[in-house]
Amino acid sequence: MRRDRGPKGLWQYKDQWIGVEAGRSGFYRYWYDDGSGRVKRKALAAVDLEAAKEELVDILGAPAPSSRDPREVYLFAVLKHYQDHYAEPKGYKQMAAVRRASELVYTAFQSFMGAPRVSDLTRLNQRRVWAHMAAENGLSAKSIMTYMIAVRAAVHYASVPQLITIADEQVETQLLDAPVTVFCNQAEIAEHIGGEMSKPREYIPTFAELGKWIDAIEEDADFRFVMIMLNTCARNEAIFDLRLSKQRNTEFGTLDLNPVGRRQTKKRRPVIRVTTNLAAWFDHWKDDKPVGQYQDTVEKRLNKLGKPTLDDEGEVTDIGLGMPEMTCYTLRHFMATNMRRASFPVSREQRSKWLGHKVSEGSTTTDWYEKFDPDYLEEPMRATEEIIAKLQKFTKRNLFAPTTQADGKVRVIDGGKV
Repeated sequence: MRRDRGPKGLWQYKDQWIGVEAGRSGFYRYWYDDGSGRVKRKALAAVDLEAAKEELVDILGAPAPSSRDPREVYLFAVLKHYQDHYAEPKGYKQMAAVRRASELVYTAFQSFMGAPRVSDLTRLNQRRVWAHMAAENGLSAKSIMTYMIAVRAAVHYASVPQLITIADEQVETQLLDAPVTVFCNQAEIAEHIGGEMSKPREYIPTFAELGKWIDAIEEDADFRFVMIMLNTCARNEAIFDLRLSKQRNTEFGTLDLNPVGRRQTKKRRPVIRVTTNLAAWFDHWKDDKPVGQYQDTVEKRLNKLGKPTLDDEGEVTDIGLGMPEMTCYTLRHFMATNMRRASFPVSREQRSKWLGHKVSEGSTTTDWYEKFDPDYLEEPMRATEEIIAKLQKFTKRNLFAPTTQADGKVRVIDGGKV
């Protein structure tokens, strides 16, 4: 057996080390081959030692740190951990976004330092990363914010114990003892790079336009997504995460849009009241996971629906439904806007809770008890039923499951308001 004689060469990483050869330029990586019992070498492309170190790290992969201290854990180990065990199961769109964020951040750090550790995400360094993304990649403040949000999510994910599957066995892993602050404020980013803030979507379809759009849907998974969105105003990802066996409370008629174990973020996922319409669709579909297809697959089809068709020259060959601004996320804006126009008042606080916006009033304890109150979020639930009943008049497709009627009536909950 080979005896370990301590550090080798100019720099050692894992079981390999960097060195030079007399009479030859450049750097080599060396390792001991147990099969032949000899030391082997291979030339590195790097022309200086620091670059050679980074190249060796890239070849052998990020290290398994001896501790969870952010000063020792490589940032790209954290991003890869998040990509492999969280983003990839979500589908190609999520995985591609994290991978792109990793590439952009890595290139930016390369412009002023070597491979970063998590502790290198200082406020100053993050500003340098923003500036590099804006100057070299032409990214807007909103795009930079989106990629930094992916970095922040990865850091938080790595700081919480996760169960991952290795060789068909679940293993608990945690890369970081604690997260570091990742700044994702679009206004701050825009001010630093000299860019502009993105403007909120202003397009809200009419009932007639939305009815025409719904009638054009062909895939069942797409229609299911639309019905859940109309009935819940949930954000896209919450709908694809939905597992009824774990999130639906049939006794109290509620739906928890935040899965067990998921940390609440700025985009809160509330507990809402299940409408009569949605309850009937759940019973009709008989699926624990109502939307089974990948998020990016469904979103791609719905976002394309109604938009004009272009030829190879960029010329319009078919105007489609004449709704170029329509996306699947527009449904949330449509419902939120029309909820304010309902025939009976829906308070701002009730709308905010239904949409998952932060409500400063009340306490955590009060919120918990409210969820079991028959009147909990009754107003937005009734408004939602009214909006869908009105929308039914503008679409040929049945928006009500076979067990319900499109008569605009709302259910009465025992003990609730009449």
